[in-house]
Amino acid sequence: MKIEEQVLSIEQMKHLQELGVDTSDASMCWVAGEDTSTDEEEWNLIIPNNFLMPYNIPAYTIGDLIEKLPKNIDGSCLLIEFCASDLGYGDWDCGELYGINAQQKFNDKSLKEALYDLLCWVAENHKELIK
Repeated sequence: MKIEEQVLSIEQMKHLQELGVDTSDASMCWVAGEDTSTDEEEWNLIIPNNFLMPYNIPAYTIGDLIEKLPKNIDGSCLLIEFCASDLGYGDWDCGELYGINAQQKFNDKSLKEALYDLLCWVAENHKELIK
């Protein structure tokens, strides 16, 4: 799996910032560069370090999303469950997020997308619980 598939997109990160989420704790960032063959702007993922980049956008990984989410809200705990099985009828997998926003199934989306959706919901409804 490419690293780009394991981090939130620039648009998703900007949306979290618009929701008031402090994204300064992201473990990666998108850095603007230039494609010399086309003279167009391109974005590259890097691990941030201490020197200032001319322009960058934080990028959350799946691990960052899990750490950012509150572990419980009003007594409901966050439980992430993912299973992958083959019972002889073909490959299947499923996933569920329990707690916080009742039960959300994400077998039609990736874990990254489900965690992003959940963080957006928390930011909109319980922003005070986000680290």
